[in-house]
Amino acid sequence: MKIGFELLVISLGGACGALLRHFVTSSAAVLFKSSFPWGTLLTNIVGCFLIGLIIGGEHDQKSEAIRLGFGIGFLGSLTTFSTFSADTVKHAMDGNWAIAASNVAANLIVCLLAVAAGIAISKRLFD
Repeated sequence: MKIGFELLVISLGGACGALLRHFVTSSAAVLFKSSFPWGTLLTNIVGCFLIGLIIGGEHDQKSEAIRLGFGIGFLGSLTTFSTFSADTVKHAMDGNWAIAASNVAANLIVCLLAVAAGIAISKRLFD
């Protein structure tokens, strides 16, 4: 598969995933009238389920275009949580519990701290 075609397929999948994420999160905010991020949770759950379907069917020799466009592009922009979850589950299924647990702890703790740091820096610079 040519690099230009790969980039096109990833880009098209990514655009569709980003648009769907926006639609779901916006709709959920209106529908549930709650400050809980239901739309984000829903996209993360759906993304995790869909990446599980892709991973579970890898033995069927999925086409490269589907893997790139749907797996990397669409799911990558819909939610990166699906990739994080897939990585964690794979390590756990392989018996690498320490890596799986470390991945969970690092992603949750470090990413939450990164968000807090970004907010603090942004407020410091722009307020």
